[in-house]
Formats: sequence, C-alpha cells, structure tokens
Amino acid sequence: MKNRNYRFPKTLSVLILALSISIIQGCGSIKMGSTWTKENYNDTAYKKIAVIGIGKDLTARNTFEKDAVALLKEQGINAVEGILIFPPGGTEEIRIAEDYIKIIKENNLDGVLTMALINSKETDRYKPGETLYVPSYYRVGEYIVRGYQTFNTPGYYKTEKSYLIEAVLYNVKGELYKGKETMVWTGQSSLLEPSSLENASNSFTKRMVNQLVADGIVTPK
Repeated sequence: MKNRNYRFPKTLSVLILALSISIIQGCGSIKMGSTWTKENYNDTAYKKIAVIGIGKDLTARNTFEKDAVALLKEQGINAVEGILIFPPGGTEEIRIAEDYIKIIKENNLDGVLTMALINSKETDRYKPGETLYVPSYYRVGEYIVRGYQTFNTPGYYKTEKSYLIEAVLYNVKGELYKGKETMVWTGQSSLLEPSSLENASNSFTKRMVNQLVADGIVTPK
C-alpha cells in the first residue's frame, strides 16, 4: 500500500490531535506531581488500553510505551503499545476523526493513554563549597599526635535540566464522534537530570501507573 502523509483539520478533538502528533512526529516520588480527574468519573474498568508516547524520538517512544505497558499488565490491566496500532508514518491514510475512530474500534480499544514532554528548562543552581578535614599525624617527643588539615573547595554553579511530562487518559468506550468529550484524567510529573532514557522512562511510568492504580482511575475488566 502506498505511503501517504497524514493531515488533520484543526477542529478535531484533543485525542485526535494527540494521535495525529504521535504519528506525524513519530516520528524520588512514586506518584505524579499534579493530577486532574473528570468530575463524577467512575467508569474505571478497561478491557484494552493503547499507550502512546508522543514525540519525535522513536527510541524514546518505544521505551516509554514498553515500560508503561509492562507495568499496567503487572496490575492486571490489558494494555498494548500504541506504536503497534498507530505507527509513525504508517501505511494507511488517516485524515479525519472518523479514520481514528475506525482504528480504535477495529482494535477493540476502550482506553487511550498518551505521554508527552510538554516542557523542559535549564536552571543554574549554586553549589556551595565545602570544608574538608583531613587527619594528619606527627611525633612530639615519645608521643604520636593526631591533627587535622583543612581544605576548602570553592563553590560553583551547575546547570541542571528538568523535564515536565504529561500523561492523559481518554475513555473511548461506546459511540465515538468528532468533538465528543473523552478526556477523563491527566497527570504531570517533573524529572530532574535523569541519568539516561531508561532511567527517565522507568521513573515516569512507575509514577504514572502507581497514581492511576492507587487512585482507582484504571481497573481491570
């Protein structure tokens, strides 16, 4: 099948926009820092959730999706990596809301969970100097005397980078149509100077899944 570029109108819902971005770009704490839940939300049982990392870095998308899916499955929640359903630069033409709705229904999805980097910033933090005490020994007559030498290390500024990542859960059960309100939960968490992509993914996805499960936002069906 011939590859085509994906395009979407500005009037599509937030979920459709998120899925479109994912395809086009495709290209500490144990909980989230802040969360929001739709008022009176109680439809928490899901049969199948697609987890979608939104961003240009495919390696990052794969890592975050795999980690999140594994953690959800450990909690008895059926989840699938979004890249398997909405691959970057896929082979099918997807232009309007109905195209996304068709894919959601064909894959028997009743939930979509997206993860996206929404902000990053650098901050200069001052690290004060330290006074180090190093023991030294010397002889005074017949005695060995212990003393201390002091060394002062200078203070310095260090640039630290933090990343704000947001997760959004959409309830796509029942009849779907363009403009239908499907967002039921959002959560944000900051990562400070993660040592690696794997560390960042492990930290964020654990916080996200812990929050979803602890607050009863998602339960097995």
